[in-house]
Amino acid sequence: MRKKEIRKFLLGFLAGLLLAVLLVVVTRFFRIRIFPSASLADDIYERAQVVESYIDRYYWKDDVSDQTISEYAAKGMVAALGDKYSFYYTPDELKKSLEDVEGDYEGIGASVEFNQKTGEKVIADVQKGTPAEKAGLKKNDVIVKVGEEDVSKQSLDDVVKLIKGEEGKKIVLTVRRMENGKTVTKVVTVVTGKIVNQTVSHKMLEGKMGYILVTSFNKETVKQYEKAIDDLEKKGQKGLIVDLRNNGGGSLTAVIDMLNRMLPKGDLITEKNKVKGDKLYTSTDEQHFDKPVIVLINEASASSSEVFAGCMQDRGAATLVGVKSFGKGIVQTIFSLEKSCGGGIKLTTGEYLLPSKRCIHGKGLTPDVEVKYTGTSKKLGDKDDNQLQKAVEVMKEKIE
Repeated sequence: MRKKEIRKFLLGFLAGLLLAVLLVVVTRFFRIRIFPSASLADDIYERAQVVESYIDRYYWKDDVSDQTISEYAAKGMVAALGDKYSFYYTPDELKKSLEDVEGDYEGIGASVEFNQKTGEKVIADVQKGTPAEKAGLKKNDVIVKVGEEDVSKQSLDDVVKLIKGEEGKKIVLTVRRMENGKTVTKVVTVVTGKIVNQTVSHKMLEGKMGYILVTSFNKETVKQYEKAIDDLEKKGQKGLIVDLRNNGGGSLTAVIDMLNRMLPKGDLITEKNKVKGDKLYTSTDEQHFDKPVIVLINEASASSSEVFAGCMQDRGAATLVGVKSFGKGIVQTIFSLEKSCGGGIKLTTGEYLLPSKRCIHGKGLTPDVEVKYTGTSKKLGDKDDNQLQKAVEVMKEKIE
């Protein structure tokens, strides 16, 4: 059984944290009061006492920290909103979320996945030009050790934490791989560096058609996208296919910047926000793309992907090809709580309307040319990608 001092600290900390989080949510963002504050505080404290007493008396393990309990209590409070897009983040989760928005992080430049069949942690991808590639790590390498630590029984998250760190950190990996039909073990030393997520790739298709694949939107995506367009322009592209299939979205600021590169002066989206009111985003005509554009979408194209595709469609600047998109027409904002209780909150703070003033939340975007994917390859852009083939067919009619 825990000591009385720890119990009192946990109850006080938990009650204070829950009340602080709720007050921030209610008074700052929702501007409503659900219960009188005094009775709410009493109710939270009473519930915390009861729950803690049961955990303390009956839970047969004692390996869950007070911090973890309080963090998950905060998660539960945000979950009570019933919004699947709102979350409470622990400090580690907040850091990862902000890295996704920024588009860069400190690490080795290799992604790791968990093999469900073998339980192994496997290098899923090695990004070009990164410390991982320079050190000789390869796709499908099985991570056996990090330093002297056996990772066979560790979780995927724990292994990922071990191979990330501040720039300049030396990491020794023991990996197992197949070479010439034999299983060999290699010891690889990697020095962490600043890694930029590559979210844009491009190539020239037959008939001088440019093709750009965008996998997500972050601050780095804008520069990568502009660089891709410039390269395709130098090679003489006659039209552009932008592939947003399986792109779940990301930074709204990034997609607005990309639309500003594509469209002449005019309205983009209207963001409706309870605190700040309505905000209209517009394109400035500092640059615009004056050749035919096709945007590929599917059922996993969501959020910022739908902002891009929807604005291009509404402004008559692109033809949408594929199947109906996901239908996420709301906006989330991440608030850091590092200076108060730690971690952060991601909340739905508004919705957006496309230039035509339509809201696509729960509805999605309907493509101008509907075609279901029938290919067998999981990789977009392969030879059997019939949706891309249809986009090429439509583009030929536009540029001939």
